[in-house]
Amino acid sequence: MRVLFYHTIPVETYFQAWKKGDYPGHLLYGFTHFEKFGIKRVSFEIPFNPYKNRLKLMCYNLISILSMFNQFDAIYGATHRGLELVIFLRALGLFSKPIVIWHHTAVTNSSNKIRNIISSFFYRGIDKLFFFSQPLLDASLRTGKIKRKDAVLTHWGPDLAFYDSLLKQRKSKDFFISTGRENRDLITLVKAFSETKEMCEIYLGAKVGAVDYKSIFTMQLNDILKTNVRIHFVDMEDKEIALITNDAKAIVISTYDLPYTVGLTTLVEAMALGLPVITTDNMNYPIDVEVEKIGLKVPFGDINSWKKAIEYVAIHPKEAKTMGEAGRYLAERIYNLEHFSSEVASCLLSVSDNSV
Repeated sequence: MRVLFYHTIPVETYFQAWKKGDYPGHLLYGFTHFEKFGIKRVSFEIPFNPYKNRLKLMCYNLISILSMFNQFDAIYGATHRGLELVIFLRALGLFSKPIVIWHHTAVTNSSNKIRNIISSFFYRGIDKLFFFSQPLLDASLRTGKIKRKDAVLTHWGPDLAFYDSLLKQRKSKDFFISTGRENRDLITLVKAFSETKEMCEIYLGAKVGAVDYKSIFTMQLNDILKTNVRIHFVDMEDKEIALITNDAKAIVISTYDLPYTVGLTTLVEAMALGLPVITTDNMNYPIDVEVEKIGLKVPFGDINSWKKAIEYVAIHPKEAKTMGEAGRYLAERIYNLEHFSSEVASCLLSVSDNSV
């Protein structure tokens, strides 16, 4: 079976980096393991910034994919962004190859009837949808736009081999760390740490998407920043950030209340590194960190609860260590690259069989 893997990042560049041990494979959504399951990789590259002009992206993808039509048996997308025209062709019965997509949020209904009709038709063009968690899958089914047989729950998790190489270089230090690229509630986090004596290192881009984090800090947080909170505006590769994270005593994930698994990438990294985690209570996560005893949850925007959780981890190092070990064990058993790659491959092979 030949599968065209679609992503908005330079896939081949990161695939080569993964082979050298410089990039975590789970961010390529199973592409790294295709050959293990008898699937031939077909790369697809976008030669321009895919986030500046969506119409340009959709048209380029449609033309390119149609020109490659005889080179693949199915399309597998890490996102549907840019594949909309191809998916509509599939819904119309004018594109004969199966399309399998990761859906990062729940499928939703709109108050606009016309948009709902268009959206329902759009999802007819997707053969299978992967979801990160049961809550996202269940919410999607309630819309009536997708069928249960087409919704696939996976156990997306870290590339343990990648993180094992980092663990050998660990130099444990006395700081908490916050990383992540999107929708972080850093105001709550900074205010909470400013009421403790614990050190927090925050790594983020100066501007991520439409959010200008540097302006937020300059305008809203300068007056409350203390010396125990340090902010680093960086443009670093995943391995560089992971090496710094590896030395922390705990990972903190403070996010806004949004209807998807925001912060999940950071959570699975904490599990791989065997570090305890304090996270905003995101009901869309596939993992309840307190039930699994791998960390602590706090309500959205609750500064006092954040302060208590930070201080608990700081003064209970044995308990924190046990949380980290439980997270690593959970990753080894269920949530890891090997496991979810097998789930992805099984689904891709099944749609190939059904399309024959």
